[in-house]
Amino acid sequence: MALIYVEQLEEMDVNEMQTTHENEMKILNEIEKLATLYEMKRSDATELDKKLNEYVVHVKKHFANEEELMKKYDFPSYTMHKTAHDAFLEDLNHSSREWKNFGDYKKIINFIRKTPEWIVLHVNSVDAPTANYLAKKMQEE
Repeated sequence: MALIYVEQLEEMDVNEMQTTHENEMKILNEIEKLATLYEMKRSDATELDKKLNEYVVHVKKHFANEEELMKKYDFPSYTMHKTAHDAFLEDLNHSSREWKNFGDYKKIINFIRKTPEWIVLHVNSVDAPTANYLAKKMQEE
């Protein structure tokens, strides 16, 4: 059983955003699996750490790309959208630091298990309207 499914998310009107969300969900599901194995002492930290690093890089690139598109097409709610991204990144970075500096895998597990709720809410109520706006602006070009 996965932590999050693509069917929980609205379809994006911008293909790049859709693909990014799908890839992010795969990574998130892999982290959850690795964290559970680590918690059960069936895996060492190496794979979990590697996958978590991949996720951090992916999320930063994901948010930067979205923000660049919003700026390019003068999205009116850019500041609100970016603020949501910044808060998520702050939480992710804090959890990652706790893991890397102190070996506190519970911070990662808690973060990963609460993330699907944030993703579904953010994608469906913030990213979907943003993608709709961006798609219309892209067609006008």
